[in-house]
Order: sequence, then structure tokens, then C-alpha cells
Amino acid sequence: MHSEPVTHIQTPTAADPAEVIKTGIATWRAFAFDLPLRIAAETMRFAGHRLQAQADHLAALAGCGSLKDAVELQTGFLTKGVADYQTEATTRSHDFTEAACAEAA
Repeated sequence: MHSEPVTHIQTPTAADPAEVIKTGIATWRAFAFDLPLRIAAETMRFAGHRLQAQADHLAALAGCGSLKDAVELQTGFLTKGVADYQTEATTRSHDFTEAACAEAA
């Protein structure tokens, strides 16, 4: 009987199960704990800056000598506040997207 040589197909071997579990736990930890804690820390930092700005603004309002000065001060404070929130939202969005992509990789 004539038979042809058998070709064995090499299947990729699975990685070490301990390494797979270790990687899975690290990824889970990054998304379940690290990223939310970073978000909370940055949110608290920004809130602290905004509260300080509010306190400074109220102190400045108390020293205004006219309604015109108070309106100008209030307008400037609101304009700066809106700009700060826009900048913070954009910066945090980029930072957290980069962090999430880096953790996923």
C-alpha cells in the first residue's frame, strides 16, 4: 500500500494560563479601579480650583464700589468659568481616552 506523508498542522499553543489570568486581572483592575479613581481625582482637583475661583470672586464682589463694577466683574467671572469648563472637558476627554486606550493595549 502506498500512503502519502502526513502533514501535521501546527496550531498555536495557548499562552500560559497563569499569564492569561494575570493579564485579565490587570486589565479588569485598570478599568474597574484605576481609571475611575483617576477620573475622580481630576474631577476633585478641578472642583477645588473652581471653588477657589468662586471664593476669590465673591471677595472681589464685596469690594465693588458700583453696580457697573459688579456687573463687569460678574461678566468676567462667568466668561472665564465657561472657558475653564470647556478647556477642562476637552483636556479630560483626551486624557481619559488615551488612558483607556493605553490600558486596553
